[in-house]
This record gives sequence, structure tokens and C-alpha cells, in this order.
Amino acid sequence: MEMVCLRPDVWVLRGGVNLGVILAEGEAVFVDAGLDEGSARRLWRWAEEQGLRPRAAILTHAHADHFGGAHVWEARGLPLFAPAFEAAMMQHPLLEPIFLFSGASPPPELLGKFTLARPLSAVSHLEPGAQAFGPVSLACMPLPGHSPAQVGVAVGNILFCADAIFTPDVLRKHPIPFCYDLGQALASAQAVEEYEVLVPGHGAPLEGPAAKEAAQAYRAHLLRLVEEAENALGSPLTAEELLRVLAHNLGLPNLNLVGFLLARTTVFAVLAFLVREGRAEPLLEGGFLRWRRR
Repeated sequence: MEMVCLRPDVWVLRGGVNLGVILAEGEAVFVDAGLDEGSARRLWRWAEEQGLRPRAAILTHAHADHFGGAHVWEARGLPLFAPAFEAAMMQHPLLEPIFLFSGASPPPELLGKFTLARPLSAVSHLEPGAQAFGPVSLACMPLPGHSPAQVGVAVGNILFCADAIFTPDVLRKHPIPFCYDLGQALASAQAVEEYEVLVPGHGAPLEGPAAKEAAQAYRAHLLRLVEEAENALGSPLTAEELLRVLAHNLGLPNLNLVGFLLARTTVFAVLAFLVREGRAEPLLEGGFLRWRRR
């Protein structure tokens, strides 16, 4: 992990998940907390070494890799903020593995730290638009799609865009990125293009043409998922059968149970998008739920 300066008042702790720091008048607002306490403690130590007072933390969305370390800050009395829907999941994190397991009580494989973070006692609700945390000014931008109410955090022309986009390097490793609502994800990926500097949740910060190109490449990748799925549905398929086709076409490696359920959620997001567009429909046949092209 290393600290990267984007400008004197905006820093990034680079790691598996990027954490942000926004500074003003000796105070700091953190953006995301990482998967576990290691990253959260590292960022707090850095702030103390710089003589900064942590003022608040914004948690962009309720996936364990983005808020899993926040309990460390909560224990120190740091106020935590997140959109209302995401805050509810942070206070009841069992909802994430339940969500992945189709609403049923999840098996042990879904109860590890990657899908089940420690609960937070109190998360204040964050509204979109301009915000002030003491002397620190920023803006919260709705970026739903990857999760129901994800937000980005903007400071001037810099946007911490969380998982509104995944860079080409990340997509090579994870060609079926997690998605809750594909239509919203497409709109959010387009919305981030107006910023000069993007700090994605995973991967290096992007600046200038590289930022816009990455956002456009992610939209193109999502649209390829839609095209591949629509082509495959010339014959009726279950969601799992469609996942097998997409995994083969996109070079997705063999998955464990968690990876399979994450990818299957994206397949359902693609199917829902096609149904809303009038391009596919469900078909109950012989005890199976299949989907076909219209």
C-alpha cells in the first residue's frame, strides 16, 4: 500500500481497494475503508503522522471490500456516512450473502470477510449534492448500478468513482464484473466521463484522456455482455446455462461458489435489462426457468 498525492488536498491510499483522503485546514475526510482493519488502520496512522484530525468517513457502497474496515474508525468515534439504502446494509451486513444466495440463509462459504463484513452500529445518511464536513467541502454524486445506491465523491475535477467503472486491467481478471442494475451501471459509467481525474475503487487513478477512455471501455464491455447474452438466447437457457456461455466467450476462469454467485447476479442483471428493453422474456418450462430472445 502506498499514499499517492493527486493534489495537495487530495490523496489516495493505493491497495486492493483504493481509499481516499480529502483535506482542509488540518482536518481529513476519508473515502471508503477497505476490506478489513489493515487498510483502515494504515490510513488513520498516516493522518496522525501528517498532524491531521479525521473528521468523518464516507462509505460509497455496502460491499464488504469497501466498508469492512470501518468498524475500526467507528470504535474511535469517527462519524460514518453512506446513502440510506447502503447504510442499512452496513448495519445489517448479513443482507449481502442473503442477497447473493437468492434470499435464503447462506452457506458457510458466503460468511467469510469478502461477503460478510462486521456490522456498523450507526451510519448517518448521506444525501447527494454539495456537502461540508467542517472545513472539508466535497460533493456526493449518485452512481447506482454496481450496487443499488452507490455514490461517488467529487472534489473539483477529481472523482472517487468507487465501482462505477472497472478498468481494462481489472476486467481482464474479472470479465463478468458484479452488477446490480445494468441500465443504471451504463448511465453511471457515462456520467463519470465529465471528470478530469477518476479514482476507481480498484486499479490506478486515471487522468485526462485515459479517464474518459476507461469509462467508455467499461460501457463497451457491459454492452458486449448484453450482446453475447442476447445472441445466446436464440435457444432458451437457464441463467446458469447462460453464465456458462458467457464465461466461455469471455475467458472467465473456473469459479468457486462465491465467484459463481457474484457472476450469476450479473447474469440476472443482464437478463432484467433485456426484458425491460423488450429483447428477452422468461419461459417456465418443464420445471425450469429459462430465458429466450424475443
